[in-house]
Amino acid sequence: MTLTFAAETGLTAYAVDPGDMRTAMHQDAFPGEDISDRPLPETVVPHLLALLEARPESGRYQAADLGGDVR
Repeated sequence: MTLTFAAETGLTAYAVDPGDMRTAMHQDAFPGEDISDRPLPETVVPHLLALLEARPESGRYQAADLGGDVR
């Protein structure tokens, strides 16, 4: 829907898959499993900032493919 909206309005829009993250929702999906190897949500922020800085065309992106200074 995001990309359709972008195409119909001429605005730039991004659909971003942040990947697996260490969140309560992810833990709930895998009860009893250790998900401590997943990155914390804040590690995705540099990738999102890199996307906004680069301003590519509208599209679907995976956060891990976007670059960014991840610490």
